[in-house]
Amino acid sequence: MLREVLILLLALFELTSVASAEVIEDKSITSAEDAEADLISEKPSSFEETKMTFNFDQKVSGKGFFATHKYFLMPDALGTKGRHFNGVEAKDKAHGSGNVDSDSKIYAERSYTNKTWIDGYIDEDGKVVLDEEETSSTVQIREDSKMTHDALPMGVGLGYYSLHPVVFDSLIKKEDSMKNCNGYNSLYHMVDMAHGLDIELDAQSDATNNTLKVKEDLVNGRSHFGVLSLSGIPKYEAPEEDDSEESETLGLDLMSWRNPIVEIYQDYVGNFHIEKNMTLYTYEKEEEEEEPWLPCCMGGYEYIYPIYRRSLSAEGIFDCTCFQVPETR
Repeated sequence: MLREVLILLLALFELTSVASAEVIEDKSITSAEDAEADLISEKPSSFEETKMTFNFDQKVSGKGFFATHKYFLMPDALGTKGRHFNGVEAKDKAHGSGNVDSDSKIYAERSYTNKTWIDGYIDEDGKVVLDEEETSSTVQIREDSKMTHDALPMGVGLGYYSLHPVVFDSLIKKEDSMKNCNGYNSLYHMVDMAHGLDIELDAQSDATNNTLKVKEDLVNGRSHFGVLSLSGIPKYEAPEEDDSEESETLGLDLMSWRNPIVEIYQDYVGNFHIEKNMTLYTYEKEEEEEEPWLPCCMGGYEYIYPIYRRSLSAEGIFDCTCFQVPETR
């Protein structure tokens, strides 16, 4: 009986030891995976972030004289210096007299982040990253408005004009502009001298897309649409009689948008139902230099990224000291 109990205890001990060994093995594998994950997604040594957002939500209905002006410029911290070719820009203006029923929403944002790693880290593509900079600039405008012109006499104040009302008789005018300054393009829409306007507007501009969607019913007025896109920042070209082949970049504050690669002008006068969907997309990919996989090609061990040194375990192979010139006899 005692012998059977000892055999049973030994069997239980053996089973318990095997189970403990399996748990320890799992922990060691998990630790290795965690170490590799930390190497790939290492927290930056320094982090900087700035962000600004603006929300505008408005509903207006009534009868009288109205005038509005909205302007937004969301700069790009990594873009061209100066305001003419940097970030995104939006304008929205309107005025007139009569009846108005309007619902509009505007959202604008700009942000900048900067991450720095002293020793670098390896990204998903296996490349060493020492620092990362990201920016965003965007403006969105949505509007649903109905405006009808009417001449309205209104008394002003308590003096002369209270007894002699002022007549507000202003035809309807509305102007919308979306400009992607980084992409050198702009979309434009204007209605003026109109007796009535029912419009739905959806516009957005960011680093790559510039969109202007319009659906409107125009009554006795003029509607204008324009599209402009440049291939790059304009240059000052020397006169033909000058033999100099050099060209200078104009000052950004004095430069006008000229020599377009896309230019559209459309005008409609009278009574029209118009639907427009205009989109300009720009994309530019920067060429990245690929580092040789052998440190010897970059000048030896001392010139490779510190994060690569960490993973090297075989001395003399990747630090270029393993090769010796054969002795000549």
